[in-house]
Amino acid sequence: MRALERRLRRLEGGLLPPPETEESRRLHEVVMDIRRRRAARLGLPEPQDLGSPDPAWRRISIGETILAARKRYAAEEAGARP
Repeated sequence: MRALERRLRRLEGGLLPPPETEESRRLHEVVMDIRRRRAARLGLPEPQDLGSPDPAWRRISIGETILAARKRYAAEEAGARP
């Protein structure tokens, strides 16, 4: 049972979007500022800030998802070891 839970946690790690960090939020604010200034310059309505930035989603195969999760897991394991 524990092995199944561990496998599910690893798969979830590959399927969930990356967590928002201070750096990603700062970059999002910079992009929104550029968009606002451009809209003001062109006389367009101000763009809406929908919260946290959406990653560029694209359809990927299950194989690509599993390989990406395995790479992330290996990197986490390597960093966790003393």
